[in-house]
Amino acid sequence: MTVPLYDSQETGTALDALGALSRSLPEPFLLIGGWAVYLTVNESFSQIHGTPYLGSRDIDVCFHVDPEQAVDALRTSTFAQALKVVKEAGYRPHGSYRFCKMIRRVDGTVLTEETAKGFPLHEIVYLYVDMMVDNVHPRHKHVFRCDPLDEPIAAQMFIDGDFVKQPLGDFDIHIPNPASLLATKLRSIPQRQQDDKLWKDACDIYSIIWHSSEDYSSIIRKVRKEYPGDCTKARIAMTDEVAGRAAYHIGIERDEFTSIIDLLEG
Repeated sequence: MTVPLYDSQETGTALDALGALSRSLPEPFLLIGGWAVYLTVNESFSQIHGTPYLGSRDIDVCFHVDPEQAVDALRTSTFAQALKVVKEAGYRPHGSYRFCKMIRRVDGTVLTEETAKGFPLHEIVYLYVDMMVDNVHPRHKHVFRCDPLDEPIAAQMFIDGDFVKQPLGDFDIHIPNPASLLATKLRSIPQRQQDDKLWKDACDIYSIIWHSSEDYSSIIRKVRKEYPGDCTKARIAMTDEVAGRAAYHIGIERDEFTSIIDLLEG
């Protein structure tokens, strides 16, 4: 039986917010992270397990930035436009690249930092949006007054248009192809602490390999060819403990999980 990592109200709120926000963001952008995995694997996963794939609490969106463009062009780039959209949608800065909206669980009221002080933490849903770029412009911090969060793997996808269009309700959204999406997860998991994000990355890696519409052998072949070092580091990060925890949440035996993960090293 699948065991969710996160509270269903949190993930449901995040999915609803993604649907609303994606309609307002300037194109082109890529949805990456946990919700991109969800859209990639959910159909197959649901058929086999009888329940939707694990949801996420965060929304990760990535925009193309030309590191050689003029500063004036950077100020009007899709990333700059997206920052305005996110702020106008009620998300407030929470660190360098992360934005947060606080929502009261009982009635969906959007809270300010001041009004949130009147409620216990368990009565609030914290909805996060991570704003990412594929390339870091040398003047990024000067223009946006914050450090960037970058996902270099996305750069070639923007150049080649090598992404997948997936329906999100009545709206189509662009997500990475399975091999590229897997590569982002392989790169992130060695950096995780021993917490829910580590377990979620492990679940995502297994599910992208096994539940994508593209054949798993094709996905494995691509990542082993293009990202051999990341494959090795990710496999090392998925210890027996991590494998056991991920298998528990997916709803499979640990040996079944490791048999798929072991494909990363051939």
